[in-house]
Amino acid sequence: EYTGSVSDMKSSEWLASSDIIGLGDVQVTIESVVKSTDVKMDGGRTEKEIYSLKFVGKDKKMVLNATNRKTLAKMFSASVKKWKGQKVKLYVEDGVRNPKGGSPVQGLRIKFETKGLE
Repeated sequence: EYTGSVSDMKSSEWLASSDIIGLGDVQVTIESVVKSTDVKMDGGRTEKEIYSLKFVGKDKKMVLNATNRKTLAKMFSASVKKWKGQKVKLYVEDGVRNPKGGSPVQGLRIKFETKGLE
C-alpha cells in the first residue's frame, strides 16, 4: 500500500503543479537560476534552452515560463543575480494556457508577500 506524497508518484527533476496542489501557498527561497540546454522534458519533447529556479533544500527545479520571469523581474529586478536568496511563495493557478494546446491546465505561479515571510 502506498501512503506517500503525490509529488513522489511522478519521477521528474521538474516541479509541477501536482507537486504542491492542496498545500496552499508554499514558501521557498531561491538558491539560483539555472540555464540548461538540450533538455528532454516530460512528454518527450526536447527544449534547446530553458531557465529554471533551484530552491534551497528542494530537489526539483521550477521551469521559468514568461509569466513567472516577468513576475520575478517586477518583484526583485531585471537583474537575475538579485533573485538569489529571495523568499517567494509558489501556488497553483487554474485556467493557465496549455502549452500543448487544448483545454487550460493548472500551472505553477510565483508571488511575493511580505506578510508571513520569515
